[in-house]
Amino acid sequence: MMALIACTYSAQIDGFDHGLKMTFVTVFAVIAAALLLAWFVLLSGLSRSTRLYGVAIVAAIVVALLLAVRRVELSAEMRPTVDFRWSPDRSDVLEAHRAKQNRSTPEGAGAIDPNGRVAISACRHDVFEFRGPRRDGVIEGVKLSRDWSAHPPKLVWRQPAGGGYASFVVAGPLAITIEQRRDREAVVAYDFDTGHERWKLDYPALFSETLGGSGPRATPTIHDGAVYSLGATGVLACLDLATGRQIWKRNVLEENGAGNLDWGMSGSPLVVGDVVIVNPGNQKGSTASRSLVAYDLTTGHRVWAAGESKAGYASPMLVSVVERPEVVIFDGVGLAGFDSSAPAELWRAPWKSQFDINASQPVAVGGDRFLITSAAGAELVQVSNGGNQLAAEVVWKNNKLKAYYASPIVYEENIYGIDDTLLACLDIATGQQRWKARSGDYGHGQLLRCGDLLLVLSEAGELALVEATPERFHELGRIQAIEGKTWNNPTLAGTRILVRNHLEMAAYDLAAEQ
Repeated sequence: MMALIACTYSAQIDGFDHGLKMTFVTVFAVIAAALLLAWFVLLSGLSRSTRLYGVAIVAAIVVALLLAVRRVELSAEMRPTVDFRWSPDRSDVLEAHRAKQNRSTPEGAGAIDPNGRVAISACRHDVFEFRGPRRDGVIEGVKLSRDWSAHPPKLVWRQPAGGGYASFVVAGPLAITIEQRRDREAVVAYDFDTGHERWKLDYPALFSETLGGSGPRATPTIHDGAVYSLGATGVLACLDLATGRQIWKRNVLEENGAGNLDWGMSGSPLVVGDVVIVNPGNQKGSTASRSLVAYDLTTGHRVWAAGESKAGYASPMLVSVVERPEVVIFDGVGLAGFDSSAPAELWRAPWKSQFDINASQPVAVGGDRFLITSAAGAELVQVSNGGNQLAAEVVWKNNKLKAYYASPIVYEENIYGIDDTLLACLDIATGQQRWKARSGDYGHGQLLRCGDLLLVLSEAGELALVEATPERFHELGRIQAIEGKTWNNPTLAGTRILVRNHLEMAAYDLAAEQ
């Protein structure tokens, strides 16, 4: 059995990643322990009293461990993190921090009107959508420090966070995210400069599973003075940006007759015209369920629905495809384009991933090509207009980029993405790998691009600066930004980067001169 465990752990088989290895190793280890205990009890030849004492000791150890452990969380590669009961409870820590914060009035806490509301005005650092205005992880017009030895990231604020894997959006003096607060989801606005909580809207909702833990996954969207948020259990809420007052609320899973995904609703709401679009999906295979559903921005009434595919974990995005605006979504079974104004699927490129985990954002290349990637590899899809019908064809497909949850970046005809856990660069035209880092493990982290610089937030909460060059892998600097498993996307607003996970949140200034 030990040889089987060793062979499984060291096996190098395409598609048999570290997470699967650890799953099999754990199963084999449990079987080995059970067989050893059976031998001890039945075949060891020891006295009856010795065997009884041995079983009692083992049982006592197991019970003690069960009583001592509050929760066990797993990384994407199935590495466990144990939260023991004698450590401070994260909810107690968060509530104590916010209570103390609310008793103080920090300096520079944002412009407050006579009614106690935050004054909202447009700023050049505003980030209204998940991963930026095109949802492609590219932030323009910002100059960052390239030398973190001379000008290291400057900590602006850092504090406990509620659970979940959403990131921030920013409007004026507010940074907004959605968190888990015990058995309630909470859309929360923080002061951009201080981290002070400005307003909160919470409601009963709790999604939890073993691998990802508890909490919402989808980043809110800001549009025309309103915030649109989607919780992990399907609660779509519209809030007033300045006050957090609820305008309307719907449950898109209940209204769509759809079951939830294994890892919860994760697609950030997309505003197109006078509707907000979400992707509840067709998990039950029923005739009533649809891939995409559009709700009226003002009233929350359902306007249209389209598609019959199971949802994935990526967010819908508005893209000009062959010179026409389309809503493009990487769902549970592939990449598809929908008419942005009518309920119709225009084209589809099938893509199969293990457990249907299509989570990374597709990348638009020009006006007719898309890069998609998951743990199964990567593919470049070309959309063409054959008469009156659009069709998608595969340009190339390989396993040189297995991005899991990490959304890749395209820059100057090159792809930059996390292949398994290491950064890699591929030629966009051919899919040929230009380089793959031999060091700098980022786990299943996330990327942004600013000019010719990549900002990488690792799964371990480290923030790294990397040159976006096809010549070689060159990391310019790295800091430990926050602690704990980090699957949340960072948000770059001006020269300030906001990072968070289910334990902490922080803001750092990355300006060239501080």
